[in-house]
Amino acid sequence: MANDTAPEHASPIEFTAQRRADLIRAISRAYPPYRVWWSAGIYYAPGPTPDGGSHTLTAPTAGDLCKQLAAALGRKGVEL
Repeated sequence: MANDTAPEHASPIEFTAQRRADLIRAISRAYPPYRVWWSAGIYYAPGPTPDGGSHTLTAPTAGDLCKQLAAALGRKGVEL
C-alpha cells in the first residue's frame, strides 16, 4: 500500500547563490555542449539538436533538467 503522507516529489532544495552557481557549473561540465542557467525558479539549458538546429530544455529542478539532458544526449544521467 502506498504511503499517502509521502509527497509525490521531494521538495526542491534551497540554495545560496554560490551553491546554485556551483551546481550549474557542474551540470554544464557534465553535459556539454549545453550551457545551463537558472532564472526565477526554472533551470534552462540551450543547446544543439542532432540536425544542426538548437533548442532549450527547461525544468523546475536540477535533477529534472539532468534527466532531460541525458535523454537529449542519448546517455545515462548523472545522479545528483
